[in-house]
Amino acid sequence: MRDGTVVGAERIVVGVDDDASDRAVDWVAMRRVVPGSHIEVVTVTNGWGGDVAALDRRLHRAAERLTGAHPRVEVTTATLFGAPDRVLVETAAKADLLVIGSRRQHRVRTALDGWMPERVPTLSTVPTVVVPEDWRPTHGDVLLGVDDASGDAALRFAGAQAVRDHRRLTLVRAWKAPVGARVGALSVLEDPESIREHAHGVLVDAERLLHIRFPGLRHRALLEEGDPPDVLRRHAADASVVVLGRQHRSVIGGLFFGSTAHELIAGSRTPVCVAPLRTPHPDGR
Repeated sequence: MRDGTVVGAERIVVGVDDDASDRAVDWVAMRRVVPGSHIEVVTVTNGWGGDVAALDRRLHRAAERLTGAHPRVEVTTATLFGAPDRVLVETAAKADLLVIGSRRQHRVRTALDGWMPERVPTLSTVPTVVVPEDWRPTHGDVLLGVDDASGDAALRFAGAQAVRDHRRLTLVRAWKAPVGARVGALSVLEDPESIREHAHGVLVDAERLLHIRFPGLRHRALLEEGDPPDVLRRHAADASVVVLGRQHRSVIGGLFFGSTAHELIAGSRTPVCVAPLRTPHPDGR
């Protein structure tokens, strides 16, 4: 096993389309990317018109920005054709990271584009960072939302990101007693103390795994009562990035079951990384 304090080369795909994607480029430009990495800047057109020349100019501006920020990293560009979400996911399938922008303040326009900021991380097979158009850089913690079913893919990405950018990692586990338990209609499965103990156990297990994966990494573990989106949104305000595991494999599933990731992508100014259950890990281990 490689040392958890060492970060390796990556292949990063950055999706570029409109003003929101400028923030995605900025996020990658500010990230520590080691020599030997490869950044591919991609724009996708569906061939139904649009200002192709403007897209081409934006693509090359993005490449120049990233080359200036990472002069010892290979930066390439590509203009591809097809449905943007599917093409981006397919292009990034063998990458370590996919980064896209989000028009968080222009939800109507985003909806007309097919909710792409939510759809791409739902379909992606690699960790996907969604950077909102109103993001501003901070020096806050990497924030990891800990749940029961996301495996350690999210923990691996969050730990590597904290090491990469010299940040502390905050692990947050939210728990909430059922409504019935609050009004006295208790069952064994609804007992608030049992629910809290289970949540605490999940957090302890995540912290134990963190010690194995990233020995010596500065971190803290928080257990808080409340709805996960609300708890994470409070902490996200001061975080550099929020990392979540993906449980649902479809956009419809995520929407109907109240995906925390979807709520944070729509409502937070902090970049959100969604890591699928099974994924290559970004530090190459």
